[in-house]
Amino acid sequence: MKRSVSFTLVVLLLAACSNRPQDLAWTRIDLPADGAVVLSDVADCDGHWWAAGGIKAADGSTRPAAWSDGAAVTFTPLPSSYYGPRQVIKSVACAGGRVAMVGATPGGAHGNPRVSTWRFEGGRMAENAAPFETYGGDEAIDVGPIAAGPAGFAIAGNRTSGAAAWFSPDGKTFTLSESGTAGTVARDVVPLADGRWLVVGGAATGAAAWIAGPGGWSPDGKVAVDTSDLTELQRAVRDGDDVVAAGLGKVWRRHNGAWTVTGAFVGGSDVRDLAVADGQSVVVAERLWIGDERRSTPAEPVAVAARGTTVLLATDDSLWQTTVHR
Repeated sequence: MKRSVSFTLVVLLLAACSNRPQDLAWTRIDLPADGAVVLSDVADCDGHWWAAGGIKAADGSTRPAAWSDGAAVTFTPLPSSYYGPRQVIKSVACAGGRVAMVGATPGGAHGNPRVSTWRFEGGRMAENAAPFETYGGDEAIDVGPIAAGPAGFAIAGNRTSGAAAWFSPDGKTFTLSESGTAGTVARDVVPLADGRWLVVGGAATGAAAWIAGPGGWSPDGKVAVDTSDLTELQRAVRDGDDVVAAGLGKVWRRHNGAWTVTGAFVGGSDVRDLAVADGQSVVVAERLWIGDERRSTPAEPVAVAARGTTVLLATDDSLWQTTVHR
């Protein structure tokens, strides 16, 4: 009897071990550059991988840079632009063959970020003209990630009045739209299946989300009830007709307008990026989490994108690819 019990325990332990995820096999993707590579974001653009960031020269100066399927992309700043040629690209988004980016570099007496947007045109990234007050000025707080959808592009951010966003139908001219609700923050924006935009972030009462656009903002009220123990939703991504969001240790899914918790990861660090691979959430915080499991990475992760079972990961200075399975 004892032998039978022992044998059963061994079988169960072996089965448990076999169900643990194996270490991911990462392949490095070489990026051509004439200086030190700095990576900030990655994206799957209609079957093409994009990586964005900058090049840092030996003297410490920077310039914007991006790579499409590993090939360097040319940047064309405005002739009158001082900060554009010195920026590092912070975010990239694409849809329907259109690509747009947000870049920034410190400047001015206080070293505040000087922000520009860029559009892919004629095989190169062209800097867009914009009045200083569009992204800066006395009411500026921050400019966050950009998203793309059927209606164009949207950028999440914040002003002194609270959560805000910038919208553009073509990736060239962006218009500021403010929620007008003090004490709110916008952390990310994602296109909905019906063509509208969903902005996620937080409020004094906890996590918050809004249906937003150039015409105004309306609360996505159900999130405030369902996420009362979560400070804010920090990143969001489309998964079919649903939206997956993550923030401070939890993963959420918005299905038919209702939010539910679908996963968790250890630690309360900020979520840097989010993707969905093979039906599983891929969260970049201080570490990489796929589903509820922490996974190994070659270095500290910065950004992530996914296509099917393939995951593209950016660390500070390198680009990596792996395949994941359930």
